[in-house]
Amino acid sequence: MSAGNYNITINKGADFSRTFSVSEESVTTDLTDHSIAATLKENFKSTDSVDFTVTITDAAQGLFKIVLTDVTTLSMDPGEWRYDIVMTDAAGDKTRLLEGIAFVKEGVTT
Repeated sequence: MSAGNYNITINKGADFSRTFSVSEESVTTDLTDHSIAATLKENFKSTDSVDFTVTITDAAQGLFKIVLTDVTTLSMDPGEWRYDIVMTDAAGDKTRLLEGIAFVKEGVTT
């Protein structure tokens, strides 16, 4: 399984969520006994990061959700951030599922 590229837009000061499904060659990956982590950085070398809250919503169907609260997005600087999502299986093996650019957009209303 290789990481896919998927860009997202995050509105500063607003809640953000996306639901994803994990599959390989059209076969759903059962996420029972798996964990998933997702992190944002302003650039690859940045020591500061923002973690998404990740919830496996339906393990048998391979579904999980990433979330940022409005409080979290309010603290983020507008611009292009980098993110990735990594799955760890029961044996401890890690697979990068997705990676891409997170466009953090400034808003007018808070």
